[in-house]
Amino acid sequence: MRAEHHDPDCVFCGVEAGTQPARVVATTPDTLTFLPLNPVHPGHVLVAPSRHVADIWDLDEATAAGVGKAVLRAAHAVRAVHRPEGLNVIQSSGAVATQSVFHLHVHVVPRYTGDRMPRLWPEPAETDADRLDDSVRRLRAALDAPGKPFLRGEGPFLQDEGPFLQHE
Repeated sequence: MRAEHHDPDCVFCGVEAGTQPARVVATTPDTLTFLPLNPVHPGHVLVAPSRHVADIWDLDEATAAGVGKAVLRAAHAVRAVHRPEGLNVIQSSGAVATQSVFHLHVHVVPRYTGDRMPRLWPEPAETDADRLDDSVRRLRAALDAPGKPFLRGEGPFLQDEGPFLQHE
């Protein structure tokens, strides 16, 4: 790993550097696939960029492509080896989303009927059609913005708080 892309306080950077123990499954020039310290069950792997990337908002498109390719390869390997009934691919960004290691990583988790993984989605809630339509309008505008200013936490989309930043 290039030193300028290494965080000496990051455990996953330590795994990449070989200074932290890990059960490594695969490496590419851009990614590392390894078992978490406490996997849900055999076949649960993590895919992380080789360079330090804190979360999805710190991720560039080239690194995202490499991570995506490694996740797909890991999913196929998990299927071939463990024959799960299903699969979760989970990436959490931010403490409120349960990110506990602040180096972007994607969980590839084989799933089986009755396994110990909890339900991931809440029961459906009532929706406000006007609020959903406004969200679609704002998301389309953000995605069509020249230069994608929202990618680095700048631009009008973060300043136009509206009802979307209110906790419900």
